[in-house]
Amino acid sequence: MMTMSIRPLLLVSSLLSAPLAAQERADTARIDPVVISATRIPLSQGLLPVAVTIITGDELRLRGVATVSDALGSVSSAYVAQSGSQGATTSLFLRGGESKYVKVLVDGVSANEAGGTFDFASLTTDNVERIEIVRGPASVIYGADAVTGVVHVITRRGTGAPRVDTDLRMGLAPRDAGVNGPSPGTMRTVDASVTTSGAMPSGSYSLALGRHRSTGLYAFNNGYLNNTLSSRLQFTPGRVTEIRLALRYTDYQFNYPTTSGGVPTDSNALRTEDRVVLGLEVERRVGARGGGRAVLALSSSMNEGGTDDAVDPGDPAPSSFVSQDKTRRRGAELRYHLIPTRVAALTVGLQVEQQDQRSQSQSQSTFGPFNSVFSAARRNAGAYTELVVSPMSAMTATVGARVDDNEQFGAFGTGRVGVSWRPLRDTRFRATAGTAFREPTFFENYSTGFVTGNPALRPERILSVDGGLEQTFLAGRARVALTGFAQRFRDMIDYEGTGASCGFSYCNVAHATSTGLEAEVDGRVAGPLRASFGATLLRTRVVDPGFDSASGGLYERGQRLLRRPDVKWNAELALLGSGPFSASARLIAMGERDDRFFGGMGGGAERTTLPAYHRVDISGAYRLTPARGVGGGGGASMTFRIENLGNVHYQHVHGFLAARRTVVVGVRLSS
Repeated sequence: MMTMSIRPLLLVSSLLSAPLAAQERADTARIDPVVISATRIPLSQGLLPVAVTIITGDELRLRGVATVSDALGSVSSAYVAQSGSQGATTSLFLRGGESKYVKVLVDGVSANEAGGTFDFASLTTDNVERIEIVRGPASVIYGADAVTGVVHVITRRGTGAPRVDTDLRMGLAPRDAGVNGPSPGTMRTVDASVTTSGAMPSGSYSLALGRHRSTGLYAFNNGYLNNTLSSRLQFTPGRVTEIRLALRYTDYQFNYPTTSGGVPTDSNALRTEDRVVLGLEVERRVGARGGGRAVLALSSSMNEGGTDDAVDPGDPAPSSFVSQDKTRRRGAELRYHLIPTRVAALTVGLQVEQQDQRSQSQSQSTFGPFNSVFSAARRNAGAYTELVVSPMSAMTATVGARVDDNEQFGAFGTGRVGVSWRPLRDTRFRATAGTAFREPTFFENYSTGFVTGNPALRPERILSVDGGLEQTFLAGRARVALTGFAQRFRDMIDYEGTGASCGFSYCNVAHATSTGLEAEVDGRVAGPLRASFGATLLRTRVVDPGFDSASGGLYERGQRLLRRPDVKWNAELALLGSGPFSASARLIAMGERDDRFFGGMGGGAERTTLPAYHRVDISGAYRLTPARGVGGGGGASMTFRIENLGNVHYQHVHGFLAARRTVVVGVRLSS
């Protein structure tokens, strides 16, 4: 940990004056890890004005989680909603914002579809080194979609001698009769991965293959299959240049028997997805003393898939829906980091991005046939600057500004300021204020058929402020953090189905607020035993619903935003030591949430309330062979995970089943 006598910007200088591989080796010796997602210049977590949570790869493996969404369940102000069994549509609501308000990065590459949409159902933890979650607006450095936060998934970096890690787990869970009829039998899951990694002359590598299968929670047509390839390569061809290449490919299929209300009736509906995320960065030291750093980043994200729901032979009211979508985001960024003095660091950057989508769908129902075909593209250019200053050893401040010029909606500006101040060695205050925006999706702009798009939509906007206090105790062994935040969402987009406002299309109509308090406690209890606790109090309210005043509407004046509880808390007790046994016990408790029920009286949507619930997960590993090497790795281990230990009945989304007690056992081999 840095002492009070060392200026925070000296850390920045050291990061920029040495290759990144050397930086990451140094990170292991610090109590406060270096965060790369919250600001354009990496900073120690203890210096950042914004709230950041880091989930390490070791924590993921100890908990035995297979998906990123499961890992996010214990993060403050993060609310995950999964519409059924593993592989079903999964949304993340951060700090009370909409599910389209979170920027999802994979090794620095935007994985969101244009407009912020991202389904966490297919994003696994294979080959993940850590996940950084930034809470608060970050459009100033990332542009659109980083409205309430950023989730950055970072692939494992190879170190040391070449090694191969193999992980195989198998699970069983009883199917739940649920609210829509019986689902007899047992759900079976299989998770397998093979990873090879290591250092090589002038670089490092990691390569992993993962395969995940499940028979699902419903008795028929509920299979899930996910194949994932991930890789990260780093090269240092010279003393002043480093090249980084990252790739993640996902081949995914999910069969679902349910209607929009969760009733299992369909024997042949399925959804497929092929996603490729590719990033290349070239970083070079410049200047007489190498104090500057120029970075060229190229990125590509492509998602191709769709829904195949042909006429079900047993359906008394035949209907069908078939769609095929291909979306792409290709971008380039050039940024320059400059440290003119020991108390200031400046970043300037230019970004260009090309987005395009081709969609077609056909449907047949009691309303008649509908066809939709559209192809659209748009370009965006952005320029930003961010200044980090440290006028004294106890203070760090950031200020940033950005202008985006989008050919669809024109120019748009965002900004963010923040300060971190440590008046005492063990006491730190921090505060931020910023703006952010979400651009409309292509579907909201250009859809045809039963639902029509609106090319004149404006971006959704947010104004956010937060402040926090962190206090450490017992010589740094324990930490308490409190953070309060307030946000206002404007120009929120909703479908107008009456024709009274902007026709039968999407409109910028709704305003809402979100305020909350986050509390976090963590520390070492004794020896290798660590404990943590987190709680979030959240209040969301619709200020103006726009045209839709119906009780079953998406926005209802004075009511909560959907699927976001007023209270959430979690606790974890983890045993991480040098002995052969390691274990974790995690509790997640969720308060009541509002949701919509489709299929009520008259067949329309009705507002309903999901009851509160709590869930306990335990997991661990027992090493069967002695540890080898400096890091204590290698050999064979038995692993276990029991999810929902109390066999609690609950739902993330109204009408859809959630997993009952699930027992997973496995083996982990390393050579």
